[in-house]
Amino acid sequence: MVIRRIKDRVRDRIGVFVNEVGSPEVKDSWRHGELGVAVASSDRQKALALIDDVVRLAMSAGGAEITAIARDAITFDAAPAPVVTIDEQMGDRTGSGDKAVAGDDWVPAAWRED
Repeated sequence: MVIRRIKDRVRDRIGVFVNEVGSPEVKDSWRHGELGVAVASSDRQKALALIDDVVRLAMSAGGAEITAIARDAITFDAAPAPVVTIDEQMGDRTGSGDKAVAGDDWVPAAWRED
């Protein structure tokens, strides 16, 4: 009940979803819980500030003792790759790009109409 209150409060006030994570033994225990949140941002400092806000709100929720906090920020520094649409891959096609060209060999023989 306490974990649900923390999750709901963070979602309502900050707009971030918090989930129970950890080993099954921890998840099944009514006395212990492990929560996790992931944030994606183009600004590392904003992401860390948002995580700090989540931690502050969780700590102020009451009814629970927070024994440990772990934060990690991973930076992705790869060069952007060009996006290739299906139409570009398939060449000159008409119609929608999400239609795949395939045979009907995957259909079981009993389902086929002769």
